[in-house]
Amino acid sequence: MAAEEMKGRFVKGRYVVDEEDEPKAETSAKEDEQPTIEHLIKKTSENVDMTIESVVILGKKLFMSEEGRNHIEAKTREIGSELQKAVGEIAEAAQRFIQKK
Repeated sequence: MAAEEMKGRFVKGRYVVDEEDEPKAETSAKEDEQPTIEHLIKKTSENVDMTIESVVILGKKLFMSEEGRNHIEAKTREIGSELQKAVGEIAEAAQRFIQKK
């Protein structure tokens, strides 16, 4: 995570940063302003931190749990089936082309 700890919680396997409560008067004034570069950098950094954390959690879930390994196996079989179908279609098209000659 970033140098400072961000308060948050996990929601459906993803770390969500708790937003700090801002006074209502400041919020309406800020809505009229364009975000500053520093604000955009801070928000982007927070998003990157959350994304990295999500990827780490997903990796652990996929590779270190039975459910994750089953998911990988099912997707691999699905992809293999699609690949076999594509190869079969290519072979049929090649055979039709040869027969036309």
